[in-house]
Amino acid sequence: MNGTKDSPTHLFGDVATELGLVTAQHVEQALLTQKSMRERAAQVSKSRVGEVLILMGKLTVEQVKNVLSEQRKLRQLDEDRKLPVETFGDYKLISKLGEGGMGAVYKAEEPLAHRTVALKVLRPVLASNTAFIERFDRESKMAGSLSHPNIVACHSAGTIRGIQYLVMEFVDGETLNGRMKRSGGKLPEKDALRIARDVARALAHAHQCGIVHRDIKPDNILIGKDGTVKLSDFGTAKSLLLETGLTHTGQVIGTPNYISPEQVRADPDIDARADLYSLGATLYHVLTGQLPFQAASRMEIMRAHLKQQLESPLDLNPDLSDGAVAIVVKLMAKSREKRYQSAADLIEDLDFVLADADTKHSAIDVNESCIRPPRRKRRKKGAQAEGCLGMIVVVVLLLAAVVNGRTEGGGLRTEVTARRFAR
Repeated sequence: MNGTKDSPTHLFGDVATELGLVTAQHVEQALLTQKSMRERAAQVSKSRVGEVLILMGKLTVEQVKNVLSEQRKLRQLDEDRKLPVETFGDYKLISKLGEGGMGAVYKAEEPLAHRTVALKVLRPVLASNTAFIERFDRESKMAGSLSHPNIVACHSAGTIRGIQYLVMEFVDGETLNGRMKRSGGKLPEKDALRIARDVARALAHAHQCGIVHRDIKPDNILIGKDGTVKLSDFGTAKSLLLETGLTHTGQVIGTPNYISPEQVRADPDIDARADLYSLGATLYHVLTGQLPFQAASRMEIMRAHLKQQLESPLDLNPDLSDGAVAIVVKLMAKSREKRYQSAADLIEDLDFVLADADTKHSAIDVNESCIRPPRRKRRKKGAQAEGCLGMIVVVVLLLAAVVNGRTEGGGLRTEVTARRFAR
């Protein structure tokens, strides 16, 4: 699990970004504006980030209220989830690594094995909740059945004092989400594609074992200090070989910002291609610094995954290669028949782009995809050269007109000829 202690304060900007209402760049700009305002006038020294974002036109008053409401809920959960002990059974708790809806994750020492582990402990108040216990059991079984260098290993599971726990491999590093925040909201293309390739390798193994993760997102991708990338959190995973019956008809599983259209519809036959869509949404976010869709509520975001055209990655990051854009377009096709059909095909294309070669599987007509064609089309080198040559000829013709003098119609003919050539 993640070895970097996440901030428990749930800052306004972080919550607004997680909800997809603003980008990391908007928050950074608001913080700079807030600092400037506080330096200029004492009467606005208490101006808050939300108020600044309203002044910037990035949020509405209603959206700020929603973020504040979500912020209060998260902070209350922090208080509810505190485990005021230094030991849990034989495990010595070193520090809290993070928290989720089911419980807390700690960096801990396992005395018998003499190793540092990530200890996931179910919240005590959920000890009698059958649904949460079943999900916790499912995570331990799913993760325990997988063995791959790019998947967080599950060592053991059990119950202490009536509270369930899961012992996971400790990854000394940070989440992909944390890496993005440190890097200003997005990563260089090569770094992003390498991370996506490692996640695809993890998915290829999981899918081969008949397991669909169903919640691929930056928070579930860990990056060790040595650069190792590992996929974590199989609490929402589904076995295609042995259906557990825990997913009921009409139940939406997944995170709104990265969820596949078929998960929004709660289709009963979710397969590996849902993970590939979510990986595409994650890659879009990492490459552009912006979530695929932004809206005032989670329900609207999910509807956007179903219906709305996606803004071209090139409009957000013009420096992206054609290969990287083609991969994102294909991964995020709303129809799963038009996506990559396997993680293996995706890995092959990622290898091609990382080697600066053309993609093998991504022959995509952007006009037929669910992504809007870029507003700013890049000119090819040949077109640029042709344009420069045309300008040179125009200049030569105009100079000739000046030197030779203009007859009543000759000057006009020269100008018309120059204009035609320039076209």
